[in-house]
Amino acid sequence: MKHRRYQNQIQQEKINMKQVFIILIIIVYGANLLAQGPKRNRAEGTYNFICSNTEGYKNWWLKINGSYFLWANKIIDTTVTQTQTRPGHFPFGEISTSVGITSFASLMLESRIFSYIWDHWFQFGNIAIGTKLTLPNNKELRFSGYGLQIKYIWNNNAINFPSLAGYRVGSTGFAPEGYIVGGSNLEIKYLNDYDFIALYTWLPLKVGYNAGIRIPFAKAEYIFPLYLFSACISWCELYYDFFVEYSLEAFNNISAPKAIQNLGHTKTEVWFSENLMYITLGGRIRYDNGITLFLCVPFLLSYNKGSAMTREDLTQLNRSTSPGTKFYDEYQRGITDPFDPWFAKWKVIAQISFPIMYNQTATEMMRNFLLLKNKKKEKKFDIDNYLNKKESDTLGQSEEEKKRRLEEIQKRREKIEKKEQ
Repeated sequence: MKHRRYQNQIQQEKINMKQVFIILIIIVYGANLLAQGPKRNRAEGTYNFICSNTEGYKNWWLKINGSYFLWANKIIDTTVTQTQTRPGHFPFGEISTSVGITSFASLMLESRIFSYIWDHWFQFGNIAIGTKLTLPNNKELRFSGYGLQIKYIWNNNAINFPSLAGYRVGSTGFAPEGYIVGGSNLEIKYLNDYDFIALYTWLPLKVGYNAGIRIPFAKAEYIFPLYLFSACISWCELYYDFFVEYSLEAFNNISAPKAIQNLGHTKTEVWFSENLMYITLGGRIRYDNGITLFLCVPFLLSYNKGSAMTREDLTQLNRSTSPGTKFYDEYQRGITDPFDPWFAKWKVIAQISFPIMYNQTATEMMRNFLLLKNKKKEKKFDIDNYLNKKESDTLGQSEEEKKRRLEEIQKRREKIEKKEQ
């Protein structure tokens, strides 16, 4: 009896161990299923738009950017009868890196290492360091996300760049890419976005906006803060995204134009429509190993108001000394030189990013799982259903039809045998 009881106990332990082993296999296999899909950066934004989320804890990403635009520098030359333009090609190189220091905070370092060419050499552009913080409710997919980015930017004080009609003092002024202030700047942005897949698992749509300010540390009558805004809508699939984005860098000139003095020893003014504004179209492609390719093209939306940077408008502005003349209102405000948004009309930005250190977050694991689940599966051939259908079709046939089919098969077989002989 004791021996039999001992054998039963051993058998029961073997069954229990087998069950545990099967459960472990199911857990590991299930985890692998959930981990399928590309390595994703939880903090992915677009061009100017910044996502409210941060990189995962101990996740370290590197990004390498290249950008290019063709720009014609408009020069007001009073010695000739027409405004001159000097075309130029402008390629830039940038690098940035970001690392998650907690699940809700990250650090970043970025730099434009190759900027405007001067005397046939690339110049160093800028360097920035910052942090991004979000609410600690990002361990799962969340519909609404909120964050804050704080960044210190140092623009190369010695940088030379082509300016709009000479509107610059040293490294501060109007470049083809907008208004630049040399030296130290502080940038603060409020981040807000909505991830619809958290509510509707079949809808991989994201929308959001950023609002902030860039404050120069230097003080001068031609140095001003810039107010920043961007909004984006993006469709985020498993291996690709595409998006549309609006971005704005504006002076405090919503209600009235901003007067700027001593940029080129003149007085000019910038209307709200003349602020730097772009609409950007773009997308990205992901690979399973984490390498991500990104491409976008911003198109300029800014448009001129008032006198333009042409010789004709400059002449009319100087002659508008009496009521009824074309630019009399500008003359009254003491404007001596025209301004129009002669910024880069378009740019091309390409980027490659990849993880140096990576731990998949639960958020992106769940996103991959939902996207894989929603992905339409290819139609497969089911042999069992086919045979069952054929069998049911055969059963439904009359005896005469069966006999006729057998005779046809027999005839074909006889023909084949004759050929073989």
